[in-house]
Amino acid sequence: MKYNNTKMFKALIIIFIFIFLYACGQDNAPNKIKLSSLINAEFTYTQDLFDCELNKNQSLIALEAFFSKNFKKYKDLAELENLNISILFPEQNNNITNFIISITSNNNHLGLKKFIDSIKDDSFSDVALCSFAIYQHKGINLKEQKSFNNDSFITTEILRCKFNDGYNFGTFQIAINRFLNDLRFIELPYSISYLEDSSLDNGFIWINYFYIEDYQELLLDSWINNQDSAQIKNEFSQNAACIESNKYKSFKLI
Repeated sequence: MKYNNTKMFKALIIIFIFIFLYACGQDNAPNKIKLSSLINAEFTYTQDLFDCELNKNQSLIALEAFFSKNFKKYKDLAELENLNISILFPEQNNNITNFIISITSNNNHLGLKKFIDSIKDDSFSDVALCSFAIYQHKGINLKEQKSFNNDSFITTEILRCKFNDGYNFGTFQIAINRFLNDLRFIELPYSISYLEDSSLDNGFIWINYFYIEDYQELLLDSWINNQDSAQIKNEFSQNAACIESNKYKSFKLI
């Protein structure tokens, strides 16, 4: 009887281990997603994108005149508050009425508000109307182009995206790292920023900065048509869907 009990006990242990391993295997994918939610981007700055529209009977000349007239005051304020300010104009538009004011800060909500209040006090609303809803999107530079100097306009592509259900920055990071690794072999002056969209649940903003005019040809020849590109695009689609994508000509104001 003792021998039979021992044998039965061993059999039960084996069955228990099998059931345990099977259960772990079944939950493996969800656990990976749960664990990935603990991985956060190491954000280094904040950025706001303010949608604006020129008033009727106003033009880009009036917009330029407004900032030129008060440039020293705005420049001093921006330097004091550590603000970087750019203006983005739609790329494919000969009759521009809409534009974006992009302001990068270092979690400096008060300094940003000082700049907005300053241009409001100078009657900026006579030239254009802007949303000026401050969201302070947390940002990180995924790829920086430090050695390329370009004082003219920069082509900027802004994609507003949302993670699919069950996905997050942690799951997305694998595809991002593969993408960045591939870019090392392409001689393209190019920067990428990632913003956590504070205005949209589970949303993010992906910004591409291209510093040469023929960037599309270079990307097409060097990367877009290769096998790795297709795999990475599939991984991107699995993680997130982009709601809109727009291209601009970006000019650094301050």
